[in-house]
Amino acid sequence: MLLRAVIVVLVMLNLGAAAWWMLRPVVASRAPVAVVAADGPALHLVGEAAAMPAATTAPIATAPMQDPATPPTSPSPASPSTAPEVCLRFGPFAEAAARDAARAALSAAGVPAVPRDSPARAARGWKVATPALGSREEAVAMAERIKAAGVSDLYVMNEGVDANSIALGRFGGEQAARRREAELRGKGFAAQATPLGDTPAQAWLDARLPADTDRAALARLAPAQPLDCARLR
Repeated sequence: MLLRAVIVVLVMLNLGAAAWWMLRPVVASRAPVAVVAADGPALHLVGEAAAMPAATTAPIATAPMQDPATPPTSPSPASPSTAPEVCLRFGPFAEAAARDAARAALSAAGVPAVPRDSPARAARGWKVATPALGSREEAVAMAERIKAAGVSDLYVMNEGVDANSIALGRFGGEQAARRREAELRGKGFAAQATPLGDTPAQAWLDARLPADTDRAALARLAPAQPLDCARLR
């Protein structure tokens, strides 16, 4: 009896489930409705965005709105770079008359100049030497001839403005240097006695150049060399 009751209950349950399946309400599927803003792109559900083409999901760039009461801004002009000052010292001039002429020419070109004078300096000593020869070999050969003539106090210069000349001694005064010069000349060698550090008085012009000055034109008026502008203040 118990087995028969269980079978009846199972049959009733199966019949109830079949009846619910056959009599369930049918819901008509509706197509998704896209909400479109009046001035913007269409809106889609998150699930639909993956299925849409890339062209339809790309955002539309819009220009930023500007308050009509605010005037348009313009980029501020770059500040001009300040050119460094340029100062020159013109000269030296052998005499005051030549300096005055150069000063007048500079003034006509729009460059005011300040005169400067450097005093003469006495010689610190004297030297005797031969003029520079054409090569090191010629200088050595000349030194051997001078030694053969009985003068051994000499030195062949190797570098600088005196390269390939033969130094024949330094002296504290002009008289001793002249005697050495006469001795070498008497033996047939072209020796020369010259002072060391002897500088005559010189005249100069110091000038601060305007920004639009043609430096090439100034170089034709007088020779010049760079000068620290702090020395003109």
